[in-house]
Amino acid sequence: MRDARAVEDPITAIFDLAESVDRETPKIRKTLRYVRWFVSLWLLLDFFLIIVLSAITGFPPATFLLFIPIVAILLGMRRISGRNGRLALLVFAGIFGALQVVSMGGLLFLGIVLVALFILGFLILELMQDLRSFFDYFALRHRVIQRVRQADPVVYVPEGKDAVQRILTYLAGTSADVRGILATPGSVAVPALLTGKTGLTYSFDAYIRQQPTLVWRVLNVGLPGFAVFLKAFDHAPTLPDLQALKAAVEDVAVATRIPPARILVLWRAKKDESVTPDVYEFLTKEAVRVRIRGSTFACSLELAVERADGTYDFIPLVVESAVPSGGRPTPA
Repeated sequence: MRDARAVEDPITAIFDLAESVDRETPKIRKTLRYVRWFVSLWLLLDFFLIIVLSAITGFPPATFLLFIPIVAILLGMRRISGRNGRLALLVFAGIFGALQVVSMGGLLFLGIVLVALFILGFLILELMQDLRSFFDYFALRHRVIQRVRQADPVVYVPEGKDAVQRILTYLAGTSADVRGILATPGSVAVPALLTGKTGLTYSFDAYIRQQPTLVWRVLNVGLPGFAVFLKAFDHAPTLPDLQALKAAVEDVAVATRIPPARILVLWRAKKDESVTPDVYEFLTKEAVRVRIRGSTFACSLELAVERADGTYDFIPLVVESAVPSGGRPTPA
């Protein structure tokens, strides 16, 4: 093992550190999977032990019914991000847990241990899920950065009658996923009128979608599908334009239950035209976030600027087109 304090070139050291962590990611994922299975089996065993002990010395119907609010509260904690709210729910879970211990009758100390371990097991599973999401995000981010480093920094605009056709040609040439979808009848609409969850109808210059698999629809595992939204502007996009587009995509994605994979904003600039600082900050810091079947998906708005020299300028550059199974973890 090298001395962790010894640094020669900080930039090179950062990339080396990221690559070393990425090499260990499969092993860490396997360890997390084993831990989740172990804790899940323990929760099942703990459940039966509590019921059996209650049947011997207490009131098993009351003990069983008290599992319902305890589990509901512990699952509800996953949907609350505030520390005070989570603490309040944990206190309520402790109160119901105390009632459950009382319903078990004798063997009070053993009942306290089993109920406490049941609640602790749920909390551990949640921490494992957060850790898994972090490593999924890290692995995806590392892979994307590597692809950007290896890619040609100059991207030429292909031939096409308009900006939409040109960007579709570019996508087909750089993404096997999009190329396959473009060849599927009924998967592409140019232009597209889409209705959101709120009932409002939105206009897009193109819409590409891949339907989720049947396994995803039924069991929430497998491929969730993905969608690509294209919107062209004849002027430099303003902050209200992007905010409206973000709201439209989120509304449509919730209605179709298909997560967005790319949201392309098309603009043909003249000479040295550029976007305003607030637009640049929005593009680089904001993202569309939708929650579908318990998974959160995040997708940045990507401005594709056609320059006068025949090249594309992407702000920011998104190189992944398809959404991985299980949802793309959000920075939040």
